[in-house]
Amino acid sequence: MEDYYQILRVAPNASDGAIRKAYRKLAMQYHPDKTGNSELLNSYFKKINEAYTVLSNPNTRSAFHLKYYATPAPSVNLANTAAILAECTQLLKKVQQKGDNINEEAVVLMVEKHILNINNIYILQAESDKNTIEKIYQKIIHLITKLNYKNSLQLYTIVTDRLPFQDMAITIQIQKLLQQKKQQYYWDKYKFFVALVAAISICIGIYRIT
Repeated sequence: MEDYYQILRVAPNASDGAIRKAYRKLAMQYHPDKTGNSELLNSYFKKINEAYTVLSNPNTRSAFHLKYYATPAPSVNLANTAAILAECTQLLKKVQQKGDNINEEAVVLMVEKHILNINNIYILQAESDKNTIEKIYQKIIHLITKLNYKNSLQLYTIVTDRLPFQDMAITIQIQKLLQQKKQQYYWDKYKFFVALVAAISICIGIYRIT
């Protein structure tokens, strides 16, 4: 299976706008009208269109994440609590290894669709292995710290809906972390406009003085 992000030359966490921009640029560059009758380039142009078709639709993009990036994607449910912990450990290790290159949406999908799916929640409840479940909690907390605000919030919501944190102190700690991530998220999003308004205000102030 091909990496559609690589074809469009964007990062796995690229915004919808970035994907559209990349597609338009490549589509113009490799359109058959510009490349002539090159079989190789025409084939690449088709791949560009295919990649955009998948990544421009939220549903097909999520399906692509789960199938391609959340590897390995097991075809069977996990057998016991220990196996669920092992999957958490493996996922966290992969996130730590890839650093900024991790596909965060795929991480969330992996937890939602595989690690904490309904069947596995039944296993955790039935076995009631408190020690192992606590270790699962710790792995998930580490995952939350590695994701940006939107994805960490989504992951936290999934976990609290399916496997609520039992320790109130930990819950408060995570909520404080999410609040910090939220503040950073909005600061990063709007700091340019804040700086622009501040600069305009200073200029107006100087103009009035002079």
